[in-house]
Amino acid sequence: MEDVETKTQEKSIITDAETTKSTEDTINISKEVSENTTIKQEETKVAKQTIKEEAHSIEEFIKNSEALGYSKEVVAGALFNCEKSELTKTEFEARIKNFLGKKVK
Repeated sequence: MEDVETKTQEKSIITDAETTKSTEDTINISKEVSENTTIKQEETKVAKQTIKEEAHSIEEFIKNSEALGYSKEVVAGALFNCEKSELTKTEFEARIKNFLGKKVK
């Protein structure tokens, strides 16, 4: 009976050793592949296009406030004490965002 158990244990040990060797081989192959693989990076240059925005008067923004999605009161408040007489739409939207973001005291 001991011979059968001993042989079974020996086979189990051999099988474990083969599995370990197989796993080690797989790891080594993975290392070789990752070491031999090079990643190519290409630089893509995109020409920047600058589009000059049109400037509009403060009165135009107030007059067309509803079309821009704001009430006249909000636009008038955001542009109150504005030092410029004309603004681009980007500048206008920044002032509106700043105005609406302020906390009321």
